[in-house]
Amino acid sequence: MGRTVLGHYPEYVSKAAELGARRFNVPTSVWEKMSDAGRWAANQKFLDRMIARGDEIVLATPAGQARAGSFFARELEYLAGKGYVPSADGLRMLPGP
Repeated sequence: MGRTVLGHYPEYVSKAAELGARRFNVPTSVWEKMSDAGRWAANQKFLDRMIARGDEIVLATPAGQARAGSFFARELEYLAGKGYVPSADGLRMLPGP
């Protein structure tokens, strides 16, 4: 089990570095050439691997501050669909019962 940080860019990058945790990372030159569907597919694969490892999920951006339509909001929705719920303080995603 490891630790993964999610959140809005660039907050999640800074928090992951601070904690020595994993984060979603696609080089900018590659990201800019990807379609929205391709970006989400890569992101979803990252989330699936994180779930399979049983990582602790730390949120650099509180769950309640996710911007509608952002990749972070989509990540939270995806995790909710997998049974995850935000912690009481909104700073982690926890596996559901």
